[in-house]
Amino acid sequence: MYPGAHSRKDSKLRFPTNRAAVLLLSMILLIGIAVGTTVAFLVARTEPIKSTFEYAKVSCEVTGSKENVQIKNTGNTAAYIRATYVVTWRDGNRNVAVSVPDGYSYTLTENLGNNWKKGTDGYFYYSLPVFPGSSTEERPLDCAVTYPENPEYTLSVEVLAEAIQSEPAEAVQQAWGATIVDGKLTPALGN
Repeated sequence: MYPGAHSRKDSKLRFPTNRAAVLLLSMILLIGIAVGTTVAFLVARTEPIKSTFEYAKVSCEVTGSKENVQIKNTGNTAAYIRATYVVTWRDGNRNVAVSVPDGYSYTLTENLGNNWKKGTDGYFYYSLPVFPGSSTEERPLDCAVTYPENPEYTLSVEVLAEAIQSEPAEAVQQAWGATIVDGKLTPALGN
């Protein structure tokens, strides 16, 4: 044999080419590149989303002085307020007397004005919702005390308050048994 056309033909490696297989392989390669690029872009560029949702917080505190006790809504939603009181006589060491000491007396006068209503359960109910940061406008009680000449005891009137969200009205009705009509609370009439 002579080194002409035959040797050139035999020196090339030949693979069978199937056009459909080449097309499928190139499509898979293009899709892989596109998906990989998109995922890399999203991972590198996506900012985390911060949740700004805040649950309703209902709380209150008794504020003011002895002469002007108020209840402040310290929560972040409008709330109805109710309060009660505990009266004790305390000696100089803050110990509680078992009974009213001789020569001592007090009188509590209820100030059931426009907004405070007394329930049959012993609580005083503020009939309007109190908005966050606001306080009740009037006090439910006035107190007058009579002490003997060198008193050993002082009167302690502790006001205890509770708050409940004003919306939905059913929450107040179920928890406190009160009714809400046009945004005004009316305490339960019986137990």
